[in-house]
Amino acid sequence: MKKKLILCGVLLAVSGVYYSYALDSLNDIAVGKTYHMVLTTGDELEGVVDSKTDTSIILDSKGTFSTFGKSLIVEYKLITNTPQNGQANGASGQDLMTYDEVQKKQPVGQMLEVHIKNGTVFKGSLMAIDDDNIKLNSGSAIIPLAKSIIDNIAFASSLKMDSSSTDPKQEAPLVFDTLVLKNSETDDYGNAKPNIVLAGKIIGENDKNVSFLSKDNVKNDYSFSQIVQIFRHSQESSVADSIELYARPLICPPSMILVDVPPGKSGRPFFKICIDKYEYPNKAGAVPQVNVSYQDAQNLCEKQGKRLCESREWQWACSGIEGYAYSYGWTYDKLACNSDGRVVEPSGNRNHCIGKFGVYDMVGNVFEWVRGADNGAAAMGGPLSKCQAIAAGGEGEAKPQTGFRCCKSN
Repeated sequence: MKKKLILCGVLLAVSGVYYSYALDSLNDIAVGKTYHMVLTTGDELEGVVDSKTDTSIILDSKGTFSTFGKSLIVEYKLITNTPQNGQANGASGQDLMTYDEVQKKQPVGQMLEVHIKNGTVFKGSLMAIDDDNIKLNSGSAIIPLAKSIIDNIAFASSLKMDSSSTDPKQEAPLVFDTLVLKNSETDDYGNAKPNIVLAGKIIGENDKNVSFLSKDNVKNDYSFSQIVQIFRHSQESSVADSIELYARPLICPPSMILVDVPPGKSGRPFFKICIDKYEYPNKAGAVPQVNVSYQDAQNLCEKQGKRLCESREWQWACSGIEGYAYSYGWTYDKLACNSDGRVVEPSGNRNHCIGKFGVYDMVGNVFEWVRGADNGAAAMGGPLSKCQAIAAGGEGEAKPQTGFRCCKSN
């Protein structure tokens, strides 16, 4: 059993293997270092801090990413990690560079890691850099980033583009669409090979297939079961705007929880929002307000400088980056949340009805109004529901078991 010495609120492990700190803030947690985390949910995680904000972190545990707020961390331990072969802070032993230094070098075509000020890292080959912006080719998307949001940059020479990707030294013509396809081939160990990335033009589609003309003028039809992701030219500016918006800092008030879903994973949106910790009126121990219409719920959120949550925001706030079926995990537990549709319990009444981000009662208690994909009324949550379940809201009329919670964003 390791002994711990208490010194001004700091715990130091005398074994020399790690250091352990009592949590006051996330200021001492460093991006890129390895930690052992103990959470209020009972989980113990170990991995590299992929990125962080003032109120939450993203932990990479051998390719599995977990996001949780500061309030969930009971204790964290820094695992000592001595750099090998004298390597410095950057990827592949390279020192971190300023934006101006990279602009002066103009290393077009080389792989870079761009660290933005909120701790997120974008990786890709350099396509262009000027006084205001840098543009990376990640292999499946073109990522523009403004100089104003960038902290520093490192060379990442060990990273490689997929062999099927477009030439990283050449900017894809703006008329190109991009398809990311599943690769049916496997390597010598039986593992699937990297996804196939095709550049060209979508010339037609129906409910089963996408007709695609490659930049080599080869026409093929691809079923949606083959397609991992589609990047359309018409959406390029909106993707760039979304990245710019995501990169901006977002500070949540004490009664709200930061939900930070980073870019980089196929089939998952990326965004950053604040969401009410409890169902409206967002107070621990208060009985949620029900029998409120969709429009009235919108109005009540707006009076607080907030808005109703979008269905995708609600879903990922509930499921966590892991994509859990229920806020507490993959397997249904009838005692974890209030599954009795006849009784509405006070908010936060069940300690286990909490998600990875720290939001309560998302798959129990009452149904909640959200803004659906068509911007119309929809409802999520409630007794026996899963994080991904969404129900049409009809005309948005008041219902005895339907309440809401609010969100806000940049």
